[in-house]
Amino acid sequence: MDHTTDRLIANVNLLMQQKGVANVTELAKNTRIPQPTMHRLVTGDIKDPKYALLKRIADYFKVTVEELVENDLTKTNPECNVNSLLESLYFTQVPVVGGAQLGNGGHWVNLQYPVGYGDGFINWPTRDPEAFALRCSGDSMKPRIKDGEYVVIEPNHSYLPGDEVLVITKDEQVMVKTFLYERDAEVMVMSINEEHLPIRFALKEIESIQYVAGIAKPSLYIGD
Repeated sequence: MDHTTDRLIANVNLLMQQKGVANVTELAKNTRIPQPTMHRLVTGDIKDPKYALLKRIADYFKVTVEELVENDLTKTNPECNVNSLLESLYFTQVPVVGGAQLGNGGHWVNLQYPVGYGDGFINWPTRDPEAFALRCSGDSMKPRIKDGEYVVIEPNHSYLPGDEVLVITKDEQVMVKTFLYERDAEVMVMSINEEHLPIRFALKEIESIQYVAGIAKPSLYIGD
């Protein structure tokens, strides 16, 4: 990465900290920028980002594009520096442990690898030691999640209404859906694709609900 890219990444991470934005996925949602695009930006994969992309981020943080790209915003906080902000991303190899069908009646091929191991890896910024990834198939979450992409799951992260979650039922259905609510001993989830109806589960039918930290393109896959 060149000096300008380093500064942009450091500034974005500093502004996220100051505004209380927890992660890249949350920033993508708040700015209405596709999460894969935001991920590529903060990892330096986008060498020459378009002005419209930078303007949307700058407007969200109430700074100018010039300040976002050219200024060293860490100087306003002597405890922050470029290296510490880049280190805060903490990229690690997240194991791919199976697959998830994105439609109703889905299934998960659990390869049963121990924590930290799996069928290849996804390079991803996470501090959850139990994070894992699943390869997705189906069309119920298009255009948000496409067939063949990976979802990164953080079991130790809390989730809120509107978050994507991995739902595992006691009869071994596994699906990635949008969490709507939990009340009266029921859980309601929905698909982004309007052709698929919302699904209601009784709490007693649910084995677990886990937070989807982000969506990874197939190009981020690292084979064994």
